[in-house]
Amino acid sequence: MQKLSDLSLKKREELFRQLRISITHHSNAMEGTTLSFGETKALLEKGNTAGDKPIAEQLVILGFAKAYDVIIREAANKENIIDSSFIKDIHAIMFEDALQVSPSFVSKPIGAYRLDERYIKGVDIKLSAPHQISNDLENLLYRFQSNNMSLLEIAEFHILFERVHPFADGNGRVGRLLMAYQAIQNNIIPPLIENEHRSEYLKTINDENELELFLEESIFKSLDLIK
Repeated sequence: MQKLSDLSLKKREELFRQLRISITHHSNAMEGTTLSFGETKALLEKGNTAGDKPIAEQLVILGFAKAYDVIIREAANKENIIDSSFIKDIHAIMFEDALQVSPSFVSKPIGAYRLDERYIKGVDIKLSAPHQISNDLENLLYRFQSNNMSLLEIAEFHILFERVHPFADGNGRVGRLLMAYQAIQNNIIPPLIENEHRSEYLKTINDENELELFLEESIFKSLDLIK
């Protein structure tokens, strides 16, 4: 498997630039946003809004891209270890602008753990109860140091993070951003999970070995962006 360090500086910069658009589009499309890839690209690169799409959706997409930028910047320093405060901040960055403009569109609270029971549609797993979230997430972060992980461990962390499901909304998106962070810190090319493969992705959420194989294929999708 090709390592991130195998790419030239120019290629790495191009990869991160292309992934900013692609990860933002696909990760949000998997959660039901309606902007096309072209509309997402125009919004992020030129500031052109899609006139017939809800402004709240577009603000979440812009928020996601801001969170992606933080992920790329912070992951460049291998001494930075993911902690619960960082995860909460990423969640808040993603939704804060949409919350100000369209508060009814955003599930609350943002940047803080959910207060009610939740379920993942289409996935048969039990999620952490609200009173267990903080303890479960701290245990997970203690077990996995973000700067010392294999792709298999990144897959396992992702599955367990989604089982904690700490937020009222945005857990999948935050989880996929954390995956990119962990990949970069461990010299792995961040995987591009495409919306077209959403069902395959969800099927792997119960098995870290299957998810690892899926992520390997998704890394090739990332590399295709800079061919």
